[in-house]
Amino acid sequence: MQLDARQQEIAALLADTAKALKPKSLIGSLQNLFVKANHSQGIYLHGSVGRGKTMLMQIFYKQLNVSKEIIHFQKFMRMVHEKLHHLQKGSTNRVVQDLATEIANRAHVVCMDEFEIKDISDAMIIQRLFHYLIKRGVFVFLTTNTLPDNLYKDGLQRESFLPFIAMVKSKFTILHLDTDKDYRFDTLAAIKDRVLFPMNKQTSKCVSKIKQDLCDEGELSPATIELFGREIEFRAAHQNILFTNFDELFNRDLGYADYVAICEKFKIIVLEEVRQISEDQTDIITRFINFIDNAYFYRVLLFIEIAVSPEQIYLKGKRKEEFLRTISRLHEMNTKDYLKEKN
Repeated sequence: MQLDARQQEIAALLADTAKALKPKSLIGSLQNLFVKANHSQGIYLHGSVGRGKTMLMQIFYKQLNVSKEIIHFQKFMRMVHEKLHHLQKGSTNRVVQDLATEIANRAHVVCMDEFEIKDISDAMIIQRLFHYLIKRGVFVFLTTNTLPDNLYKDGLQRESFLPFIAMVKSKFTILHLDTDKDYRFDTLAAIKDRVLFPMNKQTSKCVSKIKQDLCDEGELSPATIELFGREIEFRAAHQNILFTNFDELFNRDLGYADYVAICEKFKIIVLEEVRQISEDQTDIITRFINFIDNAYFYRVLLFIEIAVSPEQIYLKGKRKEEFLRTISRLHEMNTKDYLKEKN
């Protein structure tokens, strides 16, 4: 991929940083003192979804000539909680110190992709852990969608987390990747066949490949949309990407406003196992029409697996005339022109 001007600027800075980080030794110790004196004990790279943050982290990681680790943040937190569970012999603070020592003994640089704080428990653990990691000379590289000041915004007992934000602002090099292009969206938009039918081994293989290109399975987590005092829960999402199926999207009581909220939140949706809808399933076909209407309006990049052709999804019933528009939109959503307004 050809880097744009801002990406090149950040890549050059990261290359200089990677070169300056030396293996742990006398020289490395002196270098650590230099880093601490200049308040640059880590990198905090933030920017919108799909702008190339992960790619830049991976470039930086390959350039390092020191002991190193790279991991998705949510996977890292699962490991931390498992470790805390196994090591829980004393205070949490003591356990976190021991964990920081363990990490520092095996890695001089730790890269964490898609850093995000979701609850007060994680906030307190991370605050302590990063304090001890930096104290032991570990260089931490974080990518995130969020400005430091917006971390854990409106979270419970957030005032207890403010020292961590202050530490990031004082000790990390903060970089903003402010390019306008969504590279992940553009790459996947180039896929020619996004409406996949009929369901068979070939289409299943195509869907699996699309899902792999979007993210690793370990990066998936549940997602919740709050609307009118209630919650709509989904089993698998990643940032602005939703992985769902026919039953989850249409076989429960969702209204037009719900589909508006879904299509506003998720810009890429992978919808699997869409089956034929019978004449007496008026509620389900209404939901399907409402979803496609909103996905079309919000220019969602939709990958949809259907048991039959779009024309055969709903052969007769009360909404048949209205469904003709849905068929037309599905075909248009499978063209390059459909996404032009997105760009």
